[in-house]
Amino acid sequence: MSKKQALTEFHRGSILAAAERLFAEKGTERTTRDDIAREAEYSKATLYVYFQSKVEIINAILLSGMVLLKKKIHEAIESQPDWLPAYDAVCAAIIRFYDDNPTAFDAATGGICLEEEDAKGVTEILRVSKEIDEELAAFLERGTASGVVRPDLPPMETVLLFWAALGGIVRASSSRTGHIKALSGLDREAYLQRGSRFLLGCVVKT
Repeated sequence: MSKKQALTEFHRGSILAAAERLFAEKGTERTTRDDIAREAEYSKATLYVYFQSKVEIINAILLSGMVLLKKKIHEAIESQPDWLPAYDAVCAAIIRFYDDNPTAFDAATGGICLEEEDAKGVTEILRVSKEIDEELAAFLERGTASGVVRPDLPPMETVLLFWAALGGIVRASSSRTGHIKALSGLDREAYLQRGSRFLLGCVVKT
């Protein structure tokens, strides 16, 4: 990487880090480009050199998060030779990812609408999302081949249902902690464990 490229990446990283802090504090809707420029300690003109719009900033953050999620899921799958421990590792990796990257998690699970204004950014996010789904589908097929997973489940359809279900469980574990505790007596960790076990019961052979 040349000195100029390294400097560009440094400035882009500083802007994205500032935007992430503001998005976590205020949300994407209420955060303006002016807010991001002030937080990053850049002028608005400098900000425009690296990102043409707030949507481009959002999508850059989402893409970075999706690439990280793909890496974490791959590492979890490869961490265990047996399918069931690998499943537990995948669920744990996804839950940790939500705790660290809630905005990118929402993008991965369809919780936010991608802005088509940045067509190239959206295309890249969807490409990585597809690669994640394909790896999870292959993981299911590995489970079927090993005799653990039901053979009647269409892999990609099952992955999409898994994301929808796990996404709801993970979000509820944070937004409804007190309600869940009052009704079931489960704290967040126990609720997440029960949730991942419940989903496991839907795919394994009985």
